[in-house]
Amino acid sequence: MTLPIHTTQTAAPQSRPIFNAITQARGFVPNVYAVYGGLPDAMTGFAGLTGAFGDSSLTPAEREVIQLAVSVANRCRYCVAGHTAFAADAELSDSHVQAMRAGCDPDDDRLGALARFARKLTTARGRGCSEEYAGFLAAGYHPDQALEVIIGVANKTLSNMTANLLDLPLDAEFAPYAWIPKADAA
Repeated sequence: MTLPIHTTQTAAPQSRPIFNAITQARGFVPNVYAVYGGLPDAMTGFAGLTGAFGDSSLTPAEREVIQLAVSVANRCRYCVAGHTAFAADAELSDSHVQAMRAGCDPDDDRLGALARFARKLTTARGRGCSEEYAGFLAAGYHPDQALEVIIGVANKTLSNMTANLLDLPLDAEFAPYAWIPKADAA
């Protein structure tokens, strides 16, 4: 399946302000957003969900932990590479990133509990998560933050499905962080 990867010039006029905002924030529009450029309502929804997650009480590093945990669980080559690129700006340590890329938890009790909770929400689709939720709370998170994690899981699942279905090519900015899921490695 292929869809056009839009630029600011080829995107629907209603999508262009979002393209400009993403470019201002990131320096470029990642392909996972650019494919939505022809669908203004979908682009607005995707950007809104991303913005809501970004405005959560979770730190940038915690948000990257969620995004990496979900992307690895969903075996999304594109998003794992992208969030590896973004992790340094979020001040997530390289050792935590490398552990997560290998399917392990970060070597930090709080971040590990967060990764386990996000991963379980993803793989169990919100069912049977009581043990991971209890660990999340025991690590010092507030019950309201569980809903913020769910927003992050939903946002990342949307981008994972998009990237996986379309087999999106990595942006040049993500290419140095290419990732192959364990089961795909030969």
